[in-house]
Amino acid sequence: MLQVDLAHLRRFRSWRVIAVNNTWELVPWADVLYACDLVWWERYGDRASAFAGERWTMNSAAALLYRLKKVGKRDGQGLCPDRGYVNTGGNGGYQAVNLAYHFGARRIVLLGFDMHRNNGGHWHGEHEDMLSAPDSHISCWVRMFEPLARDLMALGVDVVNATPGSALPWFPMKPMAEALR
Repeated sequence: MLQVDLAHLRRFRSWRVIAVNNTWELVPWADVLYACDLVWWERYGDRASAFAGERWTMNSAAALLYRLKKVGKRDGQGLCPDRGYVNTGGNGGYQAVNLAYHFGARRIVLLGFDMHRNNGGHWHGEHEDMLSAPDSHISCWVRMFEPLARDLMALGVDVVNATPGSALPWFPMKPMAEALR
């Protein structure tokens, strides 16, 4: 994410932007901050209270403690079409894609979905404790995106991966500027 020209993204104000976890710090003007875990909100919630957009979670305790909007969780595969619910997919990025669908998105551009640690992991450094995922989880997450991609395609939702070097093969790759046109 540090190599992506996010100022370019801001020029496309017709796009709604969902920032997942700490990425809101790179795009404080995003429309939505989504973080699913209570542990994340406990660690970063005070800082994230400065975020001006909508703040969402799937965790009931976090929603109550931090006055967040809440989406329900399901553990199915692919897209959860039930309004107000998302399938977990094991990670917040997956859930944010499902949430974008519920927001009415018919074109979704993925940024920051590298799905590997080849460049050292998260742009902000790795999380500690329960927020860090072992590499085995990441390879599982990649596989879980396949039914999500299939479901979105069947519904006519165009998803483009604009993450340079992404290991996520289920969506066509394009540079961000091209994907946003």
